Amino acid sequence: MDKLESVGAVWHLLHLVSLDKPPQGKPCNGCGLCCIAEVFDLGKELGDEEQCRALMPLRAGRFARGLVTDPYRFLSPDRLAPWRAIDQLAPGAQGEEALKSHFAGLLGTGRGCDADDEAIRAFQVEADANRQLPLM
Repeated sequence: MDKLESVGAVWHLLHLVSLDKPPQGKPCNGCGLCCIAEVFDLGKELGDEEQCRALMPLRAGRFARGLVTDPYRFLSPDRLAPWRAIDQLAPGAQGEEALKSHFAGLLGTGRGCDADDEAIRAFQVEADANRQLPLM
């Protein structure tokens, strides 16, 4: 994540963030800033260039990567067909578990925060500068 492109459509999500972003490389705390600031390629494949449809808000201002926690919710039936076939052949939802593991690897889950500190800070400053007050 070198340079973030400005996408005003996601600034409205910043009020949901209640956790400070950990330093790059430190363990992820689920703040969600990386996915709010920039939609990764896998998120773009879901059909939205501006807001990741698989970013799942959790309790206490945390977020989860939906493709890792609940991929069946976000993928089309045709993309799920081989994984569901494995589920039918093997006990314990092994197809779904394999798909979760696959996406976790692609997204770098467990490798620490991958969001560039300066890029996120610049994104937040730009969002603050462009925030509009609600009309009374």
